[in-house]
Amino acid sequence: TPTTRSNGLPMCLFLTLPPSQTRIFTSAYEAWLSSSFQHPNLCIGRIMITRRKFLQGSTAFFTLAGTGITLGISNNRGLPSGDEKALIHLFFRGGMDAMNFLVPRTGVNRAEYESKRPNIKIPINLMLNLNNSFGLPDTCSELHTLYQAGKMAMIHAVGMPADLGSRSHFESQAMYDYGTPGNSSNIDGWLARHVNSSPAINGTAVIPSMSPGNPPVSQQGDANVLSIDDPSNFHPNPGRYAEEHLQTLSQIHSGSGFLDEAMQATIDNINIITDLDLTIPDTYPNEALAKDLGLIAQVIKSNLGLQVATVDFGGWDTHENSGNLGTGSYVARLGTVSTAIGAFFDDLTAAGKDKNVVLTTQTDFGRRVRENGNRGTDHGTAQAMMVVGGSINGGQVLGTFPGIADADLFLNTDLKMTTDFRQPLSDVVRNFLGNPNIDTVFPGYTGSHSIGLFPTDDIFTNGFD
Repeated sequence: TPTTRSNGLPMCLFLTLPPSQTRIFTSAYEAWLSSSFQHPNLCIGRIMITRRKFLQGSTAFFTLAGTGITLGISNNRGLPSGDEKALIHLFFRGGMDAMNFLVPRTGVNRAEYESKRPNIKIPINLMLNLNNSFGLPDTCSELHTLYQAGKMAMIHAVGMPADLGSRSHFESQAMYDYGTPGNSSNIDGWLARHVNSSPAINGTAVIPSMSPGNPPVSQQGDANVLSIDDPSNFHPNPGRYAEEHLQTLSQIHSGSGFLDEAMQATIDNINIITDLDLTIPDTYPNEALAKDLGLIAQVIKSNLGLQVATVDFGGWDTHENSGNLGTGSYVARLGTVSTAIGAFFDDLTAAGKDKNVVLTTQTDFGRRVRENGNRGTDHGTAQAMMVVGGSINGGQVLGTFPGIADADLFLNTDLKMTTDFRQPLSDVVRNFLGNPNIDTVFPGYTGSHSIGLFPTDDIFTNGFD
């Protein structure tokens, strides 16, 4: 039963847990939240230390219960250099329709596309040309501008090996988040494995890894991830006990032990972040995705050492009423994506940070090539992927398009996968983020060779021109 100390100071309970025990802590915490034993002067926290980070003595993981704040704590009081490279991974939850995003515009593929999608096709006059073969819906003008500026590349027919994929939202999302095709149950996500194995990530980062809101499975097992959606409430207790709690924690942990140093680093980080101006500029649209990317941009510009961030954006399960001949909800949602990413890179470019950032996209799966009877599309296989950044080999569509004639389809219904999703992500991890440990990030993957995203890469043949 929570009580205060005899001196009236708040009682703080700490659990020291390995990453594998996170769910046990979560269950206990949820039970505490639903109980009648809550107390205004009680805060529950956990210190989770991976073996690697414990041996380094650099980073611990602290969750402030009831606040939604998850801190990556750097015990190294040095400052980040400000030139760290950051990966922003944007996941379109629900299964984005690749064929109405990266749209065939010429030849036999255009004829097959119009035949298989008579009601929901994107008309030629409502498209923005990328190359001789493909274009974007005209709601994607900001993405088109980035492509023309050489800051965006696209990859068609991306997915998992055919015998390992799934049309289930839950299984497919889990396998992509874990980075393990065929295995939807794992202990850590691919981004967590990158953070925990990268020689480029050191203890000087105040925020090495973050997510607006709850971190996805891809960051599960990352002992550095910070979850924050409102910088103004970034505090153990954003109410009237805020300063009292920080002062109390500082008094309790004024020693020189590892736990004391970790707590002092946490308090330092809280003070650093709350003192920053993370106000999102008015140049961002008033949309959730834009605000999430805007917050990440302000953290990058604040030189806090951010190197990995994730954003989830749902609403892509378009079984019905997805649109009518280039108009409607689907292309409007693509417009929301386009304006958000455009504002994000305009902000970074103005700050001289665009060359230090790469944004990648992913979704559960693509949709079937043929429209259904409800002017929508059902779960399919291969998807289209964007890679955006100031230092990439942009202005090109990479990969090999398999065609969409009946004989070319997977199971006679789906766009066939020709590029394993781990290939472009491995390219980013190794050649941009500087982590050579691809076998750790994507266990069992043996196809890690350059897809041509970066100037030093050997670009393989573009299958579209």
